[in-house]
Amino acid sequence: MDAGQALAELTEISSQIELALIFDARGELVEATLSDRPTAESLAFGAAALLACTVQVGGPERGEPIQVELAYSEGSLLLVREGDLRILAFTSPDPIAGLAFFELRACLRKLDESKPKRRWRGIGKAIQATVAKDTASGDDTSSSARKDADDATQ
Repeated sequence: MDAGQALAELTEISSQIELALIFDARGELVEATLSDRPTAESLAFGAAALLACTVQVGGPERGEPIQVELAYSEGSLLLVREGDLRILAFTSPDPIAGLAFFELRACLRKLDESKPKRRWRGIGKAIQATVAKDTASGDDTSSSARKDADDATQ
């Protein structure tokens, strides 16, 4: 699923989310429900800066928060971090914050699940290294053994 589809699905199922945008840790916009791209890019950059400020306040040992809510009388600003992506959403007044956070996190997880998974190749690399080591150390023996075997078959 691409980011545009994920945001369309999010705004369709959640009546309390008025607009949303997805961005990366550097504040670069991935996708937004806003049609005004410069405004969406500015919001993404500002949201990334806000998250960076929370790290300054909370201390670097705590890292970036998982979620942030700023409540206003007109609605709330919600920020959620999931993996390498972040999502910013503006809600209607008095949202059910727990539900909104759940929906935002689910939206980002859909994007993460659609990425191809990297396979752990630790054992394969270890076996290849062992075989290469054995081949390198016994290369003279194995080539002479192959030569003897070839001579015997002829």
